[in-house]
Amino acid sequence: MKNILVSPPIPKSIVLRIIIIVITSLLYLPLLYNLFNCGAVFAQTSAESALPETSSPTPFDQGRSLFTEGKYEEAIPHFEAMITLHPDHTESYFYLGQCYLQQGIIEYNHKNIFTAYSLFRKANEVAEQVIPLYQKGITEDPDNLDNYMKLGYIYEIRSQVPFIDEYKIARQYYLEGLTVLERLENNALSSPPPSTSTPLRYDPYRSIKTYFHWRIGYLYWLKKDYSQAIDYLKKAEELSPRHIEVNYYLGLSYAKIGDEEKAQHYLSRVMELAPQSELAREAEKELGKINKN
Repeated sequence: MKNILVSPPIPKSIVLRIIIIVITSLLYLPLLYNLFNCGAVFAQTSAESALPETSSPTPFDQGRSLFTEGKYEEAIPHFEAMITLHPDHTESYFYLGQCYLQQGIIEYNHKNIFTAYSLFRKANEVAEQVIPLYQKGITEDPDNLDNYMKLGYIYEIRSQVPFIDEYKIARQYYLEGLTVLERLENNALSSPPPSTSTPLRYDPYRSIKTYFHWRIGYLYWLKKDYSQAIDYLKKAEELSPRHIEVNYYLGLSYAKIGDEEKAQHYLSRVMELAPQSELAREAEKELGKINKN
């Protein structure tokens, strides 16, 4: 999963540049942790690449089982073995990169900065390998939404690294995925299933629609385009009213444009939905700033 550590190659002769990059990274690594959690949500539910049916677990199955248990170092050789057997198995690259990323976060939290940075670079190298595979997947199957999600996620993670800004590319993949999703929905509406006695209320696309709108809104927020952020975050909130992060960034966005009443509403909503969470504590701080004005 090449996306998360995609920093440019560091010239060996310029030791000072290495030091500068590592020190500057300290400002960005906490953001990687938040984005990893976001990516992990769909990593667990995304469609897997087609593999020959087998009665015994594949190396990928074994690796993912270890991954879900938090045994990242043990999972790595299983994903590497799967890549050796199936070089085009994108999910193995994705999880391999996630292993390096999570290991890096652990090392960072233990103040082992150079080890953490080395692991982040390994994750980046994996991302570099898998990006062309996901792009190929879009060419071969334009309706596979997972490819757009993963590419958007990879470029978003990559942009957390100092001196890298590919948020626009990430946003473009999310927007393309949203366009495909809307087309799939329209096709489904134009070809409804046989009539039943009760109307169908289940929306199979709700979760992924929420995800696309949430990430696009968040990326606009990062770029300080608060009006655009609100447009997409509101759509995400309509789909998933209890989404804590969506409510939080809606509150921040409304505060930035001077709409204190709506900012207070959404920030208070975060505290109501998840009173013990870190975001609730941050929302309380933001409410304190607003109330002082």
